[in-house]
Amino acid sequence: MQIVDPDDNFFKEFLKPYYIITKDGQYLFASTQKGRRPDRVFYMVPKKYKLGKGQKKFDVETGKKIFEIIEEYVEKIDKIVQHGVQGEEEYEVGMKIITSIENPHSAYIAWMGKLMIFSPKNIKISCINYIIPEKLPDEYVKKIKGFYPLFNEDEPLTLFDFTEIERDIRKVVNLRIDYFGGAFKKPNLTMVWNKAEEEGLVSYHAGCCNGRILKGLSGTGKTTLTVGEDIEQDDALVGVPVYKNGKLSKIKIVGLESASFAKSEGLNEKSPEWKGLMKSKEGVTVLALNIDCEGVRYVRKKIKGYDVLVPFAVKKPGRLKCNSYEESKTTNGRFIFRFSDLNQNWGRSKFLKLEGLSFRRFDILEPMIRITDAKMAVALDSACESVITSAVEGKKVGTRVQVYSATDFMAREQAEQAYLKLKIYEDLNLDLNGKLIFFVVNTGYIGKQSVDGFFREKGEKIRVEDTKKLISLLEKGKIKKWLRHPAFHYLIPHPTELEEKHGMKNFAKRFNPLNYYKPEEVSYFIKRDIEERTNFLKNLFKGQEKERELKEIMNIWKKCKVPSPEKITEFYEMHYKG
Repeated sequence: MQIVDPDDNFFKEFLKPYYIITKDGQYLFASTQKGRRPDRVFYMVPKKYKLGKGQKKFDVETGKKIFEIIEEYVEKIDKIVQHGVQGEEEYEVGMKIITSIENPHSAYIAWMGKLMIFSPKNIKISCINYIIPEKLPDEYVKKIKGFYPLFNEDEPLTLFDFTEIERDIRKVVNLRIDYFGGAFKKPNLTMVWNKAEEEGLVSYHAGCCNGRILKGLSGTGKTTLTVGEDIEQDDALVGVPVYKNGKLSKIKIVGLESASFAKSEGLNEKSPEWKGLMKSKEGVTVLALNIDCEGVRYVRKKIKGYDVLVPFAVKKPGRLKCNSYEESKTTNGRFIFRFSDLNQNWGRSKFLKLEGLSFRRFDILEPMIRITDAKMAVALDSACESVITSAVEGKKVGTRVQVYSATDFMAREQAEQAYLKLKIYEDLNLDLNGKLIFFVVNTGYIGKQSVDGFFREKGEKIRVEDTKKLISLLEKGKIKKWLRHPAFHYLIPHPTELEEKHGMKNFAKRFNPLNYYKPEEVSYFIKRDIEERTNFLKNLFKGQEKERELKEIMNIWKKCKVPSPEKITEFYEMHYKG
């Protein structure tokens, strides 16, 4: 059985044993995997093609044989074949997704995917995604192990084939992945971004509204800080450079998806995503995954011969519980709503005005900083700092990490995009009177993490309303007074102006590092950041084609001097009097 481009009515009927409809009308599903596995991603590439730091190469001859066996398997099974477009009109990529429904539950992945990508058009298919969530039959496992003994039929495997990129063909096979983000969304974006980067475009793992993009790793607040009635995109963009007289004049921003795969953790009626979640009450199709719900338990069942995890109503289903994780066993619950359901003008042309990074730190990083040095902007972009959340399996929750901003979506040398961004930031100019504003927000805490790396009771949470207020003030040009950081020399909004002119009460008291650390400890964090960032960038770009051109970026932090405890005390006592 092959079902081609089915509509919502097909999915509603076909998937009946696997979902419940909540009191508010959302279709609630479950998956056994609660996140994706970046440690199980591999790439086949042409001979002279260079992968970047942390990207795992796969033997081409072996990989080609695996693809042959998978394509042989796919020919014989029940499946859904979908065609669509990834990208708005300014940059469209033709997609074909084949999802096995030998286990009928897997059709939920195709339904979510239908909402996330744009409708099919008569354009070339450039990217193909094979999704096989079930365990391969023994005969196929034996065939693969015959030439690849390391194959583990029980482990997830994502294998990209980029050997035909000269013909504009990219493929991926996803085995044993029943989580939508890992099987559909993530692999599709990896292929599309790879194509865009090959064509000289900028890849942004970012949200977008009003010409402002906000980049960041999973769980750093991109969606929360972007979603609203003016949302354009909350996760995936490309930047198209526009040149005038041989010089870059602006960046056109193009969204790659038509809907949000939004995180449910902590949502309430005041959250901007809430309106998207509740569009279901108006008859709009809203799909949800791995979220606790009133009157609902998650149970394992055998349906059609397959063990599946499904929501089970022990009484009449109530509302989704976004602050409870007892049943779902994860804070990585998700739901899908279309951007056009929130923004009636969605899809209009947009150009880059502000570029932000969302970090999740728990020590001394200010709630917001502004960067005016193009090299420092590239250095921060190339070493996004965060704390791992439950969104990424295979890593311990709470681990502090530095990762290139494109994270594990990237399949080429990081130096290539970093060099392109350097030229963009230099041409557009990041100065106070420049064409582009570059900023960083911290969506974590001040004072929460000790110098030993332990989380402690004290510390001040940087709330969503704090961050939104700061971004809004920056966007509207209302911050007039800036301080230079005593070590890093980036700009910090003056706390007195924030309190007296913009109503941010007790800002200085809440976010003064000396309320949580001794001056010597602040010095320690500064010294640690200088060393870590320098070493990370050197290791990241080592041996890459543009390494020499990025030398000043790699050494940008070494130019920063660690202030003495006395200088630190003087700075914060003078400017953070609250």
